[in-house]
Amino acid sequence: MASQTVTASSSGGGKSEFAKNVVKTALKIAFAVALIVWLVKKGALDFKAMANLATPGLVTFCLACVFSQIFINNYRWVCLLRGQGFQTSIRKTLPLSFIGMFFNFAMPGGVGGDVVKGYYLLQEHPQRRMAAALSIFMDRVVGFFVMIATAFLALFLNWEVVEHSPQLTSIAIGVSLFFLAFIVFFAISFSRRIGNLSLLNWFFDKAPGGSKFRSVFETLHSYRHQPLALFIAILMSGVNQVLMVAFVVAIGQAMGVDIPLAAYFFLVPIGTVVQALPISPAGIGVGQAAFFYLFNQYLHTQSQLGPTAVTATQLASFTWGLLGAFFYLRRKKPAELAT
Repeated sequence: MASQTVTASSSGGGKSEFAKNVVKTALKIAFAVALIVWLVKKGALDFKAMANLATPGLVTFCLACVFSQIFINNYRWVCLLRGQGFQTSIRKTLPLSFIGMFFNFAMPGGVGGDVVKGYYLLQEHPQRRMAAALSIFMDRVVGFFVMIATAFLALFLNWEVVEHSPQLTSIAIGVSLFFLAFIVFFAISFSRRIGNLSLLNWFFDKAPGGSKFRSVFETLHSYRHQPLALFIAILMSGVNQVLMVAFVVAIGQAMGVDIPLAAYFFLVPIGTVVQALPISPAGIGVGQAAFFYLFNQYLHTQSQLGPTAVTATQLASFTWGLLGAFFYLRRKKPAELAT
């Protein structure tokens, strides 16, 4: 009787949690739709105008840019996996990257697919769960760091515009603080002296969950011995930034928008970071609103460039995500990533 009660309670709790997740997802989708509707009503997003821009040459270029980003991001992940001792290859991980792209449109934020990639990776390497999870975490950390670093460096090229806008000045301060935070994070994670501090070891020994914190720190700290893997990961992220900017520049030129190239390197990374926040699936609506605000502040006028570029990016990503759906349906059981 007692066991039946426990089972019933557990089942009820599971149903309740499932219902909460469904409600949260529905609210986030509704929020994304509301943002899109608001942008359309403001005239910031015109789907008919987008259709007119869809020339074969531009569509091919945009699809090629997004495919290249997926491939480069996957190679960055492979380098970080190898830095943790995983003997893997692009052939084995690329399908997971496409699957992750597919699930980005079903989970909140522009990085929701990482959860699915992590799930498969942990299934295949249960004995190295922390190293597998940290490879994905470090992959995103490096990506975001390069985005912030790009915006921070481009800030100086756009200072004449930024200093005359209180809104852009506030954004510039935020970018600078995030850049500093990343530097501190890497300094702490890779410093040999900090790793040997008795105070840090005391914290790991005494704090609740200290053993898990220790495991996370030691895994991150191990990348200190893999400078080549980190260098390649950062280099690949830099190439990815150039592709992201090239995509938006192509849309801007097709729309006839006159804006300095340096402005793209300042605005696009910031908008992409905001789009990745776990607010709506694949950042739909959030990305459009963020880019709409950023480009309007820079141009001092209402422009369709930001929302149009984000929507084009999401359409191209969804197109390649369909290939991820194919890989997902073929995946009947975990395949070995490492031999």
